[in-house]
Amino acid sequence: MKVLLLNPPGSWRYSRDYFCGKVVKADYFEHPVDLLFLSGILKQEHQVSFIDCIVRGLSPDAALDAIMHASPDAIVFLSGLVSFHEDSVFMKRVRSALPMTKLIGMGDIFLEPEALRESPWIDATIRDFTSSDLLAWLSGRFSDVSTMDFRLNEKIVSSRPAVPARDFSIPTPDQKMFLSRKYKFPFARFHPFATLLTDFGCPFHCRFCIYGTLGYRRRGVGEVRTELSELRKLSVREIFVKDQCFGADRERGLALCRTFAELGPFSWSCFMRADRADREVLSKMRDSGCHTIMFGVESANSEILKAFDKGMTPADNERAIGLCRDIGINTVGIFIMGFPGEDEAGCRKTLEFALRLDCDYASFNLFVPKPATRSRADLRASGRYTPRYDEILDQSGIAAIFSLGGLPVSTLEALRAEAIRRFYGRPSYLFKRILKVRTLFELKMLAASAKAVCGGSLLRPILERMSG
Repeated sequence: MKVLLLNPPGSWRYSRDYFCGKVVKADYFEHPVDLLFLSGILKQEHQVSFIDCIVRGLSPDAALDAIMHASPDAIVFLSGLVSFHEDSVFMKRVRSALPMTKLIGMGDIFLEPEALRESPWIDATIRDFTSSDLLAWLSGRFSDVSTMDFRLNEKIVSSRPAVPARDFSIPTPDQKMFLSRKYKFPFARFHPFATLLTDFGCPFHCRFCIYGTLGYRRRGVGEVRTELSELRKLSVREIFVKDQCFGADRERGLALCRTFAELGPFSWSCFMRADRADREVLSKMRDSGCHTIMFGVESANSEILKAFDKGMTPADNERAIGLCRDIGINTVGIFIMGFPGEDEAGCRKTLEFALRLDCDYASFNLFVPKPATRSRADLRASGRYTPRYDEILDQSGIAAIFSLGGLPVSTLEALRAEAIRRFYGRPSYLFKRILKVRTLFELKMLAASAKAVCGGSLLRPILERMSG
């Protein structure tokens, strides 16, 4: 069969991958890692093509023309609560134009089965892009499928198996298919960059996060080595490791560092939990090319971290970020304001903590009741929130859709804007940030991000001088 992997068009810069649908905050486009994984799985038995309408800037009409030209037998398309109102309109056009083509959806909106029940134009949905179930479904081996919802004889078949085994194996993804220079990452030092995923889900269970609900599975280090070797052949030097917690297994993290060092030089960045960051691990990461780590600090309030099962304290984050500063690794602090029950004083405590931590970058977000999370279930059970499959919900935390903590939406959004302004508007911060730039591409990305966040007026003259 001819199978098309599709990131549909949209009126906003949507990022829909890995069950996280959001509007991108700055000038960057990430690879859809779920489609990347499926490229290797599907190429075992089918002809595979890929169209990223967001990155290519295709209008709905141009996107439909490109799809018609590909004439696929099946389309795996991304969607999410943030964009389903647009995606459904476009994919219905695709259904009308290609009535015999199978349509398979994937994204946060499809983690629960009601979206399939309410969308008769969709044939199936995927909950695990590391599984070979799609191959079984396409060949009609329906009894072998356990990680998809699908229609069969006018009924919906849905299964929710137990948490899968801890290890998994997939064919090497077709990185070349995704290696467009139009993809950008805010912390990259070289271009183009590639995205690498060495595990699936997360072993931790924060109540507000999707990834802990997916189960946790790991790829073999040898399999990762094979993919890194392919990236070296493609002359890729910059890598975004999209594991939700690099080094969750300490010894495996050290083995991955050795692999990076042996096959490099690579330049890379990742997510990590503060309680997994010790001096030896961080030193090995730096020596193997890691230059930036993103930490989910979330809140300065220990009570909130405990209530939402973060399993850490503010002191843990302070220690880890301090270690990174000593060792020479840049840090990104990810903060959330407006947790259910949090007042304005709590939000301001987090803001002041972010200023004191003095990370190299900070991402300020408002609490979002994400699909399939325990927080969403808690709010539903309490009667404070009645979610719908068709609601518009942006996981980026850019804006508050409603108030869950007693604070007006306008107050929450004003607090986020103040946090951004105070963090990035400090002259000392701007000076330090410019001094730490290592490549011209990194400077260009810094200027583009600054422009998106606060207009970029301070960095634009410097960029113009550097670029000649």
